[in-house]
Amino acid sequence: MALTICPWKYDKTWVYSITYDEALADLHRFAIPIHEECGIPGHVEVVVGQLGEMRDLGNSSYNGYRHMNADELKALLARGWGVGNHSWSHELIQPDMVHRELGIAKDALEAALDAPVDLYCAPGNNANMSSHVLEACRKYGYLGAMSLTDALNRPSEPLFWLNRTALHDHYYAPFFSEYDPFRNIRHARAEQGWIIDYCHCPLETPIHPNKDCSHLQLRKRFETIRTEGGDKVWCAVPEEVIFYHLTRRHTQIETLADSETQKHYRLHLNDLSDRVTCRTLTLQADVPAAWCRTPKVWIDDHPHPALLTEPRKLQITVEVTHGMELIFGQSY
Repeated sequence: MALTICPWKYDKTWVYSITYDEALADLHRFAIPIHEECGIPGHVEVVVGQLGEMRDLGNSSYNGYRHMNADELKALLARGWGVGNHSWSHELIQPDMVHRELGIAKDALEAALDAPVDLYCAPGNNANMSSHVLEACRKYGYLGAMSLTDALNRPSEPLFWLNRTALHDHYYAPFFSEYDPFRNIRHARAEQGWIIDYCHCPLETPIHPNKDCSHLQLRKRFETIRTEGGDKVWCAVPEEVIFYHLTRRHTQIETLADSETQKHYRLHLNDLSDRVTCRTLTLQADVPAAWCRTPKVWIDDHPHPALLTEPRKLQITVEVTHGMELIFGQSY
């Protein structure tokens, strides 16, 4: 009978996040109110070189729309959202450009937000997930990198190629498609997966139907996530999921005692980055049935309530520290 770490926080079956490339101010018209109504946090990807400016990048469909400024981004952080770096210039990043696109952009965005920026999001396409870009992501202290690959993310997979599901009205020719609010949900439930949706700025009509959905389609997606997920889905910003992922990976459980009267464990956080500022884990312990009458665990000699999730299984969600000790027992 052992202490184990759940794959996802709160022992949820699957995870849902959503990202908005470009961080356009018009998200306030429809998307942000829908988020507030549904209780689902969002995440914006900032083109740092155009922070607060009217978009003017090549032949972009979003030219003429304004990028959020620092105060607007700070307001999103206060709502529980996350902010990532979408490069400095939204160009194809060559090896001699990584300092500006990933290093200078990260420093400038962190200074504007007065907050850490832990995620890079590839602009354009997966050419900006090249080996020199991902090497630079690690060098400049990012904790993860988001691609444009439509696939799930799983608890055991690396964080420097995070997949995202296109939440678009329909796909480019020749692969036309119909908008599907159920996309990847059944897959995520079966695989204990993490869906990261991406779009840009849902309005009455998609600005670009191959790159966006409408606000009504966004609402339908959230309603579907809520009804299909129920109490089994964890809706979180990508940083919170990454923090959990890294803390779980770097935590070692040492068994100090395993007897008929007591189960005693010590947790070790091995080489966990200081950038992981939230170190919460959900832990489960198999215990004798008699210990479940008053579910409890002692954490560093202080009592803490535990949740009886099924016969002989106790669960806690707690901020872990290096050397933390946990004791389960009937009368400890």
